[in-house]
Amino acid sequence: MRYVLSLRGLLIASILMLTACGQSTEQARQAEHAGDPAAKDSQHTTITITTASEKARSHYKAGQKLLDGLHFTDANAEFKAAVEADPEFAMGHLMVASTALSNSEFFAALRRAEQTIDSATEGEQLWIRSALAQAANDPGLQEDILEELVEKFPNDPRSLFRYGNFLNGQQDFESAIELYNRAVTADPKFAPAYNAMGYAFRSIENLEAAAGAFESYVEASPNEANPLDSYAELLLEQGDLDSAIKNYRKAIAIEPNFPSAYTGILIAQSLQGNSDAAMATANQMLSVARNFAERQGALFRTATVNIMAGDNEAAVKNCETMAANATEEGNHAALGNIHEYMGDIHLHANDAQRAAEHFDLALDHRYRSDSNDAAKAAAERAHVYKMALVAMVADEIDTAANLTAEYTAAAEARGNAFEKRRIHALKGFLAMVQDDMELGAKHLSRANQFNPAVVYWRGVAEAELGNTDKAVDLITRTATRNVLHPQFPMMQDEALTMLEKLAT
Repeated sequence: MRYVLSLRGLLIASILMLTACGQSTEQARQAEHAGDPAAKDSQHTTITITTASEKARSHYKAGQKLLDGLHFTDANAEFKAAVEADPEFAMGHLMVASTALSNSEFFAALRRAEQTIDSATEGEQLWIRSALAQAANDPGLQEDILEELVEKFPNDPRSLFRYGNFLNGQQDFESAIELYNRAVTADPKFAPAYNAMGYAFRSIENLEAAAGAFESYVEASPNEANPLDSYAELLLEQGDLDSAIKNYRKAIAIEPNFPSAYTGILIAQSLQGNSDAAMATANQMLSVARNFAERQGALFRTATVNIMAGDNEAAVKNCETMAANATEEGNHAALGNIHEYMGDIHLHANDAQRAAEHFDLALDHRYRSDSNDAAKAAAERAHVYKMALVAMVADEIDTAANLTAEYTAAAEARGNAFEKRRIHALKGFLAMVQDDMELGAKHLSRANQFNPAVVYWRGVAEAELGNTDKAVDLITRTATRNVLHPQFPMMQDEALTMLEKLAT
């Protein structure tokens, strides 16, 4: 499982996956509360951690170690214990936010980190400010803060990792790899950087280097589940399904309730055409779920098994179960994401009306959530994006063009890198429905190349232009790569059908 600085994904749209800052030296620990805390870090190449409580520090370190192994639930408990021991522990509050399992917990903890920031060291303050910038959807400010962070702490592996993750999210993979290398040079035992490096190498198709990074990750964390999980994911992407399943099972043997490993197994089993085995794995994943978020994840993956087996009706029913559970929890952020995915299912089935209904519900729940204003503004932009797609499916081209222009203006003004790539996706799709395949292919080549739908339609455009070899390459990628992406189950069968047509 990758550990990137981004939104956590389908279920909790606003939880930032941050890593903890570096540990202080013994000398720094003894001096932390003498004088101005913000001046302490200038004496050190790594960031000091400011708390008056040794009990809080102990819980923080335990949480940090768990988080490095991607044990979010257990890490969250330790960070909560840290701030209970020291309510003014700014970095403790940030790490509660980083591992939060709900929107409300995330924003409450982030507010506490901001409120207690004056008691933190300079390095800690930069960490918190970068998190606040990310929560405000201000990537320019976030990058400025991160640049300052690594300039002032050039040998702090966690800060280098933090900035590398930001660049990874911008899809600047080469620069991210450079920072990950600096992190492991500063601390060869800093395992998370090897993991992130492996994914970055994989993203630029350097699979040999990716394998080497994951092997180093396994060596650095021999008793952890995630290194085996990450290596298994590489095997999954390479199509070595049996070996992938074997390594995922090794991860589960170490950590029986490690959700990512169950996900990998059920996707591999679905790719093997064994939907019964995949459903059994999904049920096992649900049986070991420890909390609402893990149960939602298991139900979501059950829905993806349904889609890959060609049973969209069952997938929708599983999403409805997710929605019912989220309603019981009063979790509007989760409901927003569930309805968006249900809209995607209907959109892929060319049911524009039902898709629009769910996209409207998604926006309504996001408005009602306890997300901040920046997240709600991003939700508004996402709704415009989805409704533009609805208009294209409904063959309402003028409406689609107007919504595409509206989304473009909004995303250019306030959007992050993900949203700006979506501009090209919309323009590419719009060009294709207007029969301009050349313009469509051009825009889609600048959209997110890790989204199977983008890659597929780019391949279709190239096929229409007579570029068969390029089309086959792109559509083969759709059918075999990025298999954990939420859109993959909807696109795989269509891609395989298209490959058969291109072969004739």
